[in-house]
Amino acid sequence: MSAEEYLASIKEKVAAHPFLKHTFLQLFSTHNLTREQAQRFALLYYPHIQRTRLYQACALGVTPDENIQSVLAEILYDEYGNGNPENSHMAIYRKLLHALGLTDDQINNPPILPEQQAYIDTMMRITQGQDWLAAIGVAGIAGEWPIPPYYTMLLKGLRTVPGLTDDDLQLFIEHIDLDVHHSHIVEEAILPYLDSQINRDSLWRGIELNLNARIVQLNGLQRELFA
Repeated sequence: MSAEEYLASIKEKVAAHPFLKHTFLQLFSTHNLTREQAQRFALLYYPHIQRTRLYQACALGVTPDENIQSVLAEILYDEYGNGNPENSHMAIYRKLLHALGLTDDQINNPPILPEQQAYIDTMMRITQGQDWLAAIGVAGIAGEWPIPPYYTMLLKGLRTVPGLTDDDLQLFIEHIDLDVHHSHIVEEAILPYLDSQINRDSLWRGIELNLNARIVQLNGLQRELFA
């Protein structure tokens, strides 16, 4: 199996992973959400939004290949608004929080569910470890590949909330196309390393750890929104 064929095979495994079939996503995407549910979700999801770039930065720091470093730096530049702080993904997400009527005090002190903390801990541990290909898998592949279908389902639910506009939902809308681009440039950068089974195992280890931790993350969100 060539490196390209291997990437195609694991892309199919990611698409079929139970994370993307989680009950929370089925409930979220098929129900008319109340404003209170949307507020709860948006605030509980904010710690995740705040830390995504940290995982990518850590992965960049442990990666020895300069081409892969450059790709991760490009992703980080996008995430930070391409030089405009008002367009950083954190700032764009705060538009949603404000549109839902959340106060600055709530936004500045978001609760972190135990399941969310477990996800954070997993991501930080792997992206700061010695296995740099696992770090790329956890942050550069699993952090990008599943996002278009994942955010498409989240958008279906959020668009049922009265008063929310596409401008409020900008982060979710833009990431559907942006993460396709991010996925492509990461794939191209790591292809030279995927002729080795040892490297393939490391990459998949990171991907699988991310996806399994996302299941735990969604378990917490389901309890809080749909219990």
